[in-house]
Amino acid sequence: MGQNQMDMSGKDISELIDTGDKLLELLEEMSASNEHEYRKNRNIFISEYGKWYTKCLPLIRSMVPDKATRFESLYHTNKRSGMNEYTYTVQDYIHGIYFKDKPKSYTDTIISKRIKEQKAILQASVARASDFSFEMESFVKINPLNGLDSAAITKQNKLIDIDFFDDHYNSIRAEINTCFKHNFYMASLLISKKLIQSLLVDLIRSNFPLASEGHRSLYYDYLNKSFRETGELLKSISQKKNEFDVNPEAIDYMVKLVSSMEPELKPESHSLGALPKKKDIEELRIEEAMELIVEIINFIKK
Repeated sequence: MGQNQMDMSGKDISELIDTGDKLLELLEEMSASNEHEYRKNRNIFISEYGKWYTKCLPLIRSMVPDKATRFESLYHTNKRSGMNEYTYTVQDYIHGIYFKDKPKSYTDTIISKRIKEQKAILQASVARASDFSFEMESFVKINPLNGLDSAAITKQNKLIDIDFFDDHYNSIRAEINTCFKHNFYMASLLISKKLIQSLLVDLIRSNFPLASEGHRSLYYDYLNKSFRETGELLKSISQKKNEFDVNPEAIDYMVKLVSSMEPELKPESHSLGALPKKKDIEELRIEEAMELIVEIINFIKK
């Protein structure tokens, strides 16, 4: 069992940050040509990471519960159709699973990205912890309620916490989160779907930038003078997945994530579908889908 957040001193928390830096340094040294040194560093990493993760998780669950699931999924996940650069976890690395036909340094770089993201989540928890005492005192003065779960106090009520590459998308993100915070779940879901549709258009544009080659019809309907709907975009992307400059398995995984947001409707049902509950929207993994699309776009642009 890891330490409870309330039992951790400032020194303990500071040491977690330092350990995260040391783990990243170890990964940077993995590229040494000496196989003996490589195994030595890898063994140290595995040992230290296990202890670090066990101590970090309770703190993150307590301080930023909305990020805890993401922190855990970077370590291990049972929710994937296949393994690729985007679904690869730290646990895969610990188990000795490497990508075929790629140097070990390629896999080490992927793991560095996972640790950097976990460390960023940890730092958000630390910032939250430093303000925790003040916020608790203020909350009790304003809201004299008994038996309130601490997670309810710290929950940020954000559906999406991504810094997009487009300021317009960041404005839409703010509107989605406002709707979600005020329990307008249908509105937050519909706007999220439109944002995903736009991201899919950007994905196709990024990989097929030359309009002269007829690629524009993959995302634009000239007859109706409008962008294609999400289902059509996913179909185009699936058909062209081997032409994208990424692992086709990453495309398959992304298509599966987005497709799950479009349940089949019966002819007699409302065209908008049933009013969703908060739990229904959270289970759709909207943020994960958006993050993956953005990550693929960034990968293509490099």
